[in-house]
Amino acid sequence: MIELSSTELRHLLDDAENDLADSLAVATDWASQYLPDHFTPVTAALARVHALPASAVPPKP
Repeated sequence: MIELSSTELRHLLDDAENDLADSLAVATDWASQYLPDHFTPVTAALARVHALPASAVPPKP
């Protein structure tokens, strides 16, 4: 059994969300370079899969 305080759990969840947002940023950079014609639907799908708000998707460079 792992015991965490609610504060520790919140911190871990915040870190996980930041990691997901960072990976989404890397993926959007990749999509803009290698899939420019499909950038918008690919990044929107990745945001959905990561369960991040659309505002987390960086604009197309």
